[in-house]
Amino acid sequence: MRNQNYNRFIISFIGLFVIALILFIQINLNRIKQKELAFLKNVKSQNESIKTENLSVLEKEILNKFLSIPENEYPDRFVEIAENNRPLLSVYSEQNVGAHILKKLLYSGKLSNSSKLYILNKLRVFEYKSGNIVDNIKITIEHLNLAEKLDSEYDIIRAKMALSTIISSLNGHETAINILNNINFENKELASANRLKIIHHFYLAENYFFIEDYVKSLNNLELMSNLVKNESEYYKININLLKNLLDAQISLKLNKPNEVLNSLALSEELLKKLEKVYFSDLHTYYFLVLENYNLKYNIDNFNSDKVKKIIGTPEITNDSIFLRMSFDLLFEYYIKTNNFDEYKNLNLDYMLYLRRLSDANNKFFSLYIIQDLENKKFVEENKKLYINIFIILLSGLIILVISFKKIKYLDKKSKTDALTNIGNRLAFSTKINQLSRKNYYMLLFDIDNFKNLNDTYGHDFGDEVLSSVGKILKIIENKELGIYRVGGEEFAIIFTNANKNFAIDSCEYVRKSIENIIFKHPVTVTISGGFSEACKNTYIECDSKLYKAKKDGKNRICY
Repeated sequence: MRNQNYNRFIISFIGLFVIALILFIQINLNRIKQKELAFLKNVKSQNESIKTENLSVLEKEILNKFLSIPENEYPDRFVEIAENNRPLLSVYSEQNVGAHILKKLLYSGKLSNSSKLYILNKLRVFEYKSGNIVDNIKITIEHLNLAEKLDSEYDIIRAKMALSTIISSLNGHETAINILNNINFENKELASANRLKIIHHFYLAENYFFIEDYVKSLNNLELMSNLVKNESEYYKININLLKNLLDAQISLKLNKPNEVLNSLALSEELLKKLEKVYFSDLHTYYFLVLENYNLKYNIDNFNSDKVKKIIGTPEITNDSIFLRMSFDLLFEYYIKTNNFDEYKNLNLDYMLYLRRLSDANNKFFSLYIIQDLENKKFVEENKKLYINIFIILLSGLIILVISFKKIKYLDKKSKTDALTNIGNRLAFSTKINQLSRKNYYMLLFDIDNFKNLNDTYGHDFGDEVLSSVGKILKIIENKELGIYRVGGEEFAIIFTNANKNFAIDSCEYVRKSIENIIFKHPVTVTISGGFSEACKNTYIECDSKLYKAKKDGKNRICY
């Protein structure tokens, strides 16, 4: 079912890509020139009404304050209105009151283009917080278009950086890096240029981290640190927190536990001084990095319940970075603890998350195609807009392919025994369920006197024996012959589409090969097993014969 879902996603994206290319060629051949619609129609929300009865006290207060301002005062008070909205950034609500107010400002027709540019930048932040990828992309592109029209270098850079964060949230990290590297700060006199450069380096560091280029990530963090020295104390605290937490993540990847602890300790001290927040939930960021450390080096302290709670928290649901970190932590934890039931449940949640991203991409694509067909908007002067759409679509396709591969990898990892590198109990059960109505043969065997080996030579040697048996089994593994460690020193081989003589010969080959293994201690390792054709309960039948082989003297297989 999982494969079918992803196949549908990928096929739908390929189909949409073909349609997009055909439309692009056709429209450019016709070179239809018509004045483009006002950007307000593009950023117009689907639901302009607000249900005031469902608002919090703070939301009602801010909305009423806005409604009390006459429209003719908007041109002089638009900054004040935007600042009045600021407290809403720290409040989660199903109704995006802040975005609603800012869109009302834009619809009024009272603002100049430079004022619209200012409001568009604020609106983009509110849409990003709400998780509305479609509106966020549209607003960011309109922000970029208007900034270019007004030749505002500062706003062009901010819009491009915003576009890079959206693409990064869709796993398009290399595309995001290309956008960021194409931003040129040289010979530009910009207001707040230093802070732009700081964030520019952090975005680069973060994206390089995701593609595992840790050297470039650390270089950008260092450049960021040099720039932050002249900033205000509160801003320094925020930036240094981000730096230390990303430093800790890099150290985790490089397996440097002491450096991780040092970065976490510095972060904890900074969190105590955090009074004014400039960025996302830094407390959650700290917690996730700390749990990453616990999972890798101190698993008994790993708080799976709290990490799981983050995935269902409304405030975090729209933060793709935190969500991905939480999913990755829980997947790894359930694999390490062999908690396959929770792993399967989490897998369902992860698929819903991917489907939400896919739906947003499809919705965005369809919306633009329909609008542009109706308004004949794709003309020569709008090629930049089309390129931006193409980049987003390509990122959407990339995230689906990467996510599909990741799910396949995690699924395979969850079904692989870490010590012997062969199938585990979950893989064995899955295979048996698939073969419930097919003919097959099964060998079930365990290592003779394994407890004595452990007691005499230690568990490390016991692990060496198990690993060596796994290597022998790997030699004969193929599509029609599955091998599994079903528990402790017990193994199973399932023969499908094979005749009985071949299966028996293979069993004897395994038995003799294991008997001939030379170990560092003066021991001969043997196995006893039970072999059976598929029946009502093949496992029990094999287990019964295994017991008989033990009773008859060991180092044999009962057929």
